[in-house]
Amino acid sequence: MTKGIDAVAAAEGSPAPVIDVPPRRTVRRAVDLWRLLVSLAVLVVTVLLAVATRAFVRAAQQGLLSTATALPPALRDALVGTVQAVAMLAPLVALVVWCVRRRAEPVLRVLPAALLGALGAWSLTHLALVRGRPDAWPGVLEGRDGLVQAGWPSAVYLAACAAAVVAAGPWLGARPRRALWFLTVACAVLSVAAAAIVPLDAVAALAMGGAAGSAVLLLAGAPADRPTARAVADALVASGISVATLTELPAAEQVPGEGTIYRAATTGDSRLAVRVLAAEDHNRDLFHRLARRTLLRHPGEATAQPPLGAAEHELLMLVFAARTGARVDEPVMAYPVAGGGALVATVDQDARALSALPDEELTDHLLTGVWTSVARLQEHRLGHGALRPEHILVEPGGGSRLSAFARGRLNAPPEVLGSDLAELLATTAVRVGPRRATACALAGLGPELLATALPYLQPLALMGSARRAVARYDLARVRAARETAGRRTLRAGGRPSLLHDLAAEVSTASGTKAVPLAHLARFTWKSALGLVGAFLVLHLVLPQLANAPAALDALRDANWWWVLAVLPITFLSQAFSTFLQQGTIPDRLPFGATYQVQFASSFLNRITPSNVGGMALNLRYLQKTGIETGAASASVGLQSLAGALSNTVVAAVFFASAGRRHAGVHLDLSAGRYLLWAIALALAAGGLLAFTPPGRRFLHDKVWPFLRAAGSTVAGLATEPAKVAVGVIGALGLPLIQVVGLAMSLHALGGGLPFVQVGAVYMAARLIANAAPVPGGLGALEAGLIAGLTTLGVPAGAATSAVLVYRLLTFWLNVPLGALALNVVQRRGYV
Repeated sequence: MTKGIDAVAAAEGSPAPVIDVPPRRTVRRAVDLWRLLVSLAVLVVTVLLAVATRAFVRAAQQGLLSTATALPPALRDALVGTVQAVAMLAPLVALVVWCVRRRAEPVLRVLPAALLGALGAWSLTHLALVRGRPDAWPGVLEGRDGLVQAGWPSAVYLAACAAAVVAAGPWLGARPRRALWFLTVACAVLSVAAAAIVPLDAVAALAMGGAAGSAVLLLAGAPADRPTARAVADALVASGISVATLTELPAAEQVPGEGTIYRAATTGDSRLAVRVLAAEDHNRDLFHRLARRTLLRHPGEATAQPPLGAAEHELLMLVFAARTGARVDEPVMAYPVAGGGALVATVDQDARALSALPDEELTDHLLTGVWTSVARLQEHRLGHGALRPEHILVEPGGGSRLSAFARGRLNAPPEVLGSDLAELLATTAVRVGPRRATACALAGLGPELLATALPYLQPLALMGSARRAVARYDLARVRAARETAGRRTLRAGGRPSLLHDLAAEVSTASGTKAVPLAHLARFTWKSALGLVGAFLVLHLVLPQLANAPAALDALRDANWWWVLAVLPITFLSQAFSTFLQQGTIPDRLPFGATYQVQFASSFLNRITPSNVGGMALNLRYLQKTGIETGAASASVGLQSLAGALSNTVVAAVFFASAGRRHAGVHLDLSAGRYLLWAIALALAAGGLLAFTPPGRRFLHDKVWPFLRAAGSTVAGLATEPAKVAVGVIGALGLPLIQVVGLAMSLHALGGGLPFVQVGAVYMAARLIANAAPVPGGLGALEAGLIAGLTTLGVPAGAATSAVLVYRLLTFWLNVPLGALALNVVQRRGYV
């Protein structure tokens, strides 16, 4: 502990401090998110066990039931009766206690949580877990006795109880909370021991209850699990500081996830800023570190610490930072607080956060002073870890000092030091523009230190609020450009980018040539798709190679002129795809760049089912051209809809013209079994969004802007007949050019069939392939084409060879060309 003020004195005989705190407020707690994630993981495992390993699970549960039925009948009845008594009395006692205490707020969490848990458990037990139950299980309950029927409490009731315990937890003390959890788990274990419920159902019930209760708490909020103001005052007094008043700052002045800040006045007329850390902050910090360790190759962060360890670490970082010559908060002490928390006290001075200052007060002198302190830290390799405007305090005289060194590091690696510079550059540029922000940084850092930020001017170097601020800034520029220019000729990769502009300014100001960005990402979407693609190649592609000799034999006897005529089909298909995308955006897309992106999309569609990879790449391409996310999503959705409609129209025309009836694939899906639950879940989700404050904020901030942007896209296309025509040409041309390719391949191999019948066969096979969850209909399309052609009289050898040649030239040829195109569009910054 460090004591740096003259107000530290013995507290004996001092009057009790005056405590002023705002009304208690609800928050979204990290512990609820942790519990939700763990519960969902357990649910996924139980469902997979019940569905994928049905025989093993049945045998294992049958063994446990056999053990349970070996118990004496009287003992089993006693166990069942005990469980039923506890299950009936515990909720009644809790209800009476709440009525006596008149606590209505917990009830508003408990009842929805219990209902959600019961609905979820009923769905699981009747739709998925029933497959893993032993056939003999219902029979073991015959002849058993209890207060009520032997099968009660069921998994549905246990899930409702578990959800209620979770939802009521924030209003309960540690002991009552542990007691209720013990009773709930004991009921589940005893029910399994008495064979009243199968083990997998019991585990799923508890997990569903945990997930339901946590979800309700995350949506509706709960009281923060933090030390009380009285405990904070007691800790200050115990440390030897005589506290006269203790005031908690209002919510607007608190920094979310970084503790609770108090102002303390001592009897010696000195003032302290006291930041109190709790287990909640420790849990949030775990999420922060987990995100960085997942996203970044070198997170550059120390191990997460409990509240007291984190408080002591921050105190030491402040001491070392002050010794570098930087202007920082003056440290006073770190001390534990009752309830598992800890506090960090610093000397309080009149100051406002840099983020709270109006734009006119952000003078060059102020910003240069901030960068001068940052330079001292950089020279001594002391990393801050969260160098943002909210952690910079500005004094009335114009001076500044740095605060919040909880994530600080001594001998910090280049990734941490560079990210500090990039984060502060980006967040100040949002307020004053990239040129002025760079000039101030140059004045405070000098050209050499400023140049070290260049490799880290990228989104991955920014975390949390800094990245969101940059994204909002770029989005505002996109909207401003759209409103100013109206219909625009877009440029591939031309979306406004603050980080790109900053890199250009820093490069010019420091006299440094452009340097490549640091490789920060641990996993990228490209590497993830590569892993998926490798698996699919092993699983789907290698069996297809067994047909390669037949295709080679067919090529020896083929008419090479017709085979060569099939080659342009691949390039024409991408041209029609380009027309389709151009026809779903009111603005004018460049043909060349869009054509390259379509080739890259075709490659991704070869390794992802249902064209997911291609749609994601198209969405990214449109965003990078400067189109809003809602408008880009609407364009991709319109492409899918237009493709489905065009396939339907073309199929209907070919089927009618062929003069034959082609039976489709009948999918025996018991829709009525799932439709009611789908509607119920949709209504429940809509109710949670519409009737909870977080849901309404999500609708207002996310859903409505998205729908508005999508609506403007559709409305803009309605006033552009030329765009509609281009889109129709692209949508109809895609299936027709594939039919042409199949017909030419068939002709090259000596198979004679009218064009309309070839078209009917292709469209019927396409319907079959679309129902198969494999990339590009691999395997399913070939089988459908061969079956259709032989049904119409084409010899089996000719049909097989023609289909193999057709797929080789229109499907597999796209793989190397698409991979090359993907590499090109990435290097050019189109995606």
